[in-house]
Amino acid sequence: MNNCYSTTIGYSPLENVDYEKMLHVIKINKIIIDEYYESNKNDTILVAGTGLGQEAIIINKEFKLRTIGVDLHLKQLGLSLESQEVVFQKHDLTTLGFRKNAFALVCCYHVLEHVVDYMSVLKEFYRVLKPGGVLFIGFPNKNRIISYIGTSQKVSELDRIKWNINDYKYKLRGKFENKFGAHAGFTEKEFLKDASSVYDTIYSVREKYMLVKYPLYHKIIRYLIRIKLEEIVFPSNYYICIKKALSL
Repeated sequence: MNNCYSTTIGYSPLENVDYEKMLHVIKINKIIIDEYYESNKNDTILVAGTGLGQEAIIINKEFKLRTIGVDLHLKQLGLSLESQEVVFQKHDLTTLGFRKNAFALVCCYHVLEHVVDYMSVLKEFYRVLKPGGVLFIGFPNKNRIISYIGTSQKVSELDRIKWNINDYKYKLRGKFENKFGAHAGFTEKEFLKDASSVYDTIYSVREKYMLVKYPLYHKIIRYLIRIKLEEIVFPSNYYICIKKALSL
């Protein structure tokens, strides 16, 4: 398995991403991020695993801050759009070519599950974050029983069914792991154990994400949380990870 984190989302190529759906998702992400991150006009955002570049462009528009989108396959994807406020660079997330404390905010949305050495990625994010900086990160919930319902791609119901069947094929073979090429992600327990060795403060925002994304289903979502079924029902995990601020 190579570091192919930018070429697919789940089992589908990035060319299938729906711009309007992605815009909606980023607006949700911003609502959550804004609770933990107070922006400054001089801040720079890093979008890790920007794929075709749409994500970085939308994030720049929503946050109104200088944005750098990085990916390992930018040249391969033919990305050439660049401006003073949105810059694209080719980087491997395990060895980012940026100075220490360069970014106030790092966004990594459904990328970590595609990287072999994900601990090196988490450490690199920490290194390039400013003291007090915020990492917003999301990935599939490995304990989920069903997924791909709210995908930001142009896919049919049949595609969603096929992807879920593919997940269960990996599970039945005992190979539902990222290292085997499965779109597995991480359990909350796995991520918190590893990330807590790097980050000073971590907040799970999975419940908040679901409530914001699906306002018409608040009662059902809250009920699932109350009876403690969110770990198998919610398809993805989302976290805010904070680098400790310097003491005054």
